[in-house]
Amino acid sequence: MTSNKFKIQILSKKWLFEPSENDLCAHGQLKVEIGDEIIVDEKNDDGWTISATAQLLLRTLERDHSKKEPVGDQLIPCCGHFLVYDDDMEEVYVGSCPSGFDWEVKHKDDKIILKTENGIETQIDFVDYKTKVLEFVDEVEQFYKDSLKKEIPSDEFDQKGYLQFWKEWHEKRNKWE
Repeated sequence: MTSNKFKIQILSKKWLFEPSENDLCAHGQLKVEIGDEIIVDEKNDDGWTISATAQLLLRTLERDHSKKEPVGDQLIPCCGHFLVYDDDMEEVYVGSCPSGFDWEVKHKDDKIILKTENGIETQIDFVDYKTKVLEFVDEVEQFYKDSLKKEIPSDEFDQKGYLQFWKEWHEKRNKWE
């Protein structure tokens, strides 16, 4: 097990649709390293859904993520535009296609153990992991703030999912102030 090597970097950010006030999902190119393994550094025409990635990473600050007990389909989804929420659910389900990148996140004392799909493990202090996740989350949120104001969907199902996505985001983010 290697120690203290986790990097997540946004290489570019964009909206897929113009005008961007109708595009609710932020996309971007990413580079992620765990241990000595580069998890993602490949180009995807549309980028990866960084808004969904940020939400899912926020969830890993509070709990483990694995195939058996996932916080989402994968931590870096290709798409994450299908937001499902109802009153019986604690969190918004962020629906995605099977394309994306994933790894396990395990909390152990004041450490985080990250395990890639290839079995590479690295250990990082929780405080360092939290800092990197929150920097990522804040960069994505700033992209929204710097862009045209989003139009809230008029469809009740989509509206409820989108509004709950941001409610959950801010609740989870504000816990770490």
